[in-house]
Amino acid sequence: MPKKIAVLLSTYGEVEEVSFKKLYPNSSRILYYITSRIANLPKPLQIFIATMRSLKRKSYWKKLGYRSKLNEITRSQAKALQSILNQESNKVTYVVRDAYYFTPPHFEDVVRSVQDFDAIITVPMIPVESEFACGIACYIKFNQFKDLALQKTRILKHLWNDERLFEICANHIFEHLPKNLPTKLGLALTAHGTLVKDTNGETPKINTGYEETLMFFEKLKSAIERDKRNVFSSIKLGAMNHKFGGEWMPETLEKALQEFKAEGIDEIVMFPFGFFADNSEADLEGVEEAEAAGFNVHYVSCLNDSPAFMHWLANRVKHVSEWFELTSPTT
Repeated sequence: MPKKIAVLLSTYGEVEEVSFKKLYPNSSRILYYITSRIANLPKPLQIFIATMRSLKRKSYWKKLGYRSKLNEITRSQAKALQSILNQESNKVTYVVRDAYYFTPPHFEDVVRSVQDFDAIITVPMIPVESEFACGIACYIKFNQFKDLALQKTRILKHLWNDERLFEICANHIFEHLPKNLPTKLGLALTAHGTLVKDTNGETPKINTGYEETLMFFEKLKSAIERDKRNVFSSIKLGAMNHKFGGEWMPETLEKALQEFKAEGIDEIVMFPFGFFADNSEADLEGVEEAEAAGFNVHYVSCLNDSPAFMHWLANRVKHVSEWFELTSPTT
């Protein structure tokens, strides 16, 4: 009988129904799993923040007619990944599930549903490791599952630091360039920002992923600049920061846009290299900020369920499954 491996595609998750009933639990879990790690907020203040955030997002998204595609894309990624893994394996049956930190199906519930599997591999769908990304999966596992977290589970690591990923990202960008390119075109590589100093002005004791984000950017930038198809006059990192919790990284999207303007660039391509699936931060907030600054923006989607990306991810899963001595990696 084939062994069974559960593969969990884990990410934040965003509500698909724009209602206060859906948004409030989402906001509450964000406060619990992220904000509470960097700020000690009294319970009444947490309730107030979650309420105001939910009302604000409901109003904002409904006004724009926006609907997040994050969970829908993650489900498509899970379906594609499962198909590829099982096509290439006779010894193992892979079952791929989507699992979210902030929306149902919640990560901890999906882990419970696969506890009888021979192995569980968590695949973070945010490429850079930090306490605010894959660290949430680790936190949940160690706090709710204890021994299980050590016995038969593994988390894919260092997804960002892979030459093949740089190649896939570069190809994805060039394949989606607009026609009739201007003489001067900028490329904004966007990502979720992170802390560099805590509220006391000290370097955070937790892993924020700051250095890794910078290295990821530099390596991807170099891969794009080396490519014969490169048409960009300037390539910049655009971090989308929060406002509270300390000092956030200075390489902001706002700064990048100001520098583009100073260089005489008013048309840009925007690619969210810091996410593996489109979400409101990537395809809404980042685009709106650039357009409000006067730029003509060509948004290139995240890698989503593109074939090259899904095959690369399948190979990374196969390599991790070697630890369980259940299968061999593909070539």
